[in-house]
Amino acid sequence: MEEMKKLLLSTIGAAAISIEKADVMLQELIEKGKLSVKEGKELREELLRKKKENESAPVKKDELHEILETMNYAGQRELAALEERVRKLEERLDAMTKE
Repeated sequence: MEEMKKLLLSTIGAAAISIEKADVMLQELIEKGKLSVKEGKELREELLRKKKENESAPVKKDELHEILETMNYAGQRELAALEERVRKLEERLDAMTKE
């Protein structure tokens, strides 16, 4: 039960699946005998509570930066530096083709 709970909670957090999909998944687990009805209800309530907590908790600036770094997101400064490098390379290429 504890492993299933951790798996479902991490799935909700990571994939942000809807409660409807979680309900279907819980129902399937109950039908297969992997969860009791009581355990399914408890898990659903905990999922709802976690979802509500996640929706109401704002993302902090440093957390957002960490997320973006993980995604290899280029910031404005990085883009500006790349644009400058491309501009200089284009100028050099233009100068070479005119010679």
